[in-house]
Amino acid sequence: MKVKVWAVALGLMVLLAGCLPAGAAAKAKAQAKLPTLKMLSTTTCPACDMMEPVLEELKTRYKGKVATEHIYLEDHPEVARKYKVRYVPTLIFSDAKGREFAQKIGYKPLEEVLAVFAKGGVKLK
Repeated sequence: MKVKVWAVALGLMVLLAGCLPAGAAAKAKAQAKLPTLKMLSTTTCPACDMMEPVLEELKTRYKGKVATEHIYLEDHPEVARKYKVRYVPTLIFSDAKGREFAQKIGYKPLEEVLAVFAKGGVKLK
């Protein structure tokens, strides 16, 4: 009897474990279909603080057309190494297929952010 209970429990655990990553993968895949602006920053960067409203406006004005991501490098030093970040904020622009097409440094007003997307072939308007 104990063997049956353990077998059923093990089977449920395997079934659930298989479902969880699929759900997470589906969410990531849905987000990956949008062009993305990643801002790599630190908590002590004044220019990064100035960029935050730009990201918020981009996310609000172009909801469903673009995704934004704000990554604090103190919490994720591996991201700084991956992108070879030397200055913050560093802005990483990606198209809907996840291909990075531009990297900019420093504060950029919304109009300039939109121009970078347009230059990369991403039409948001």
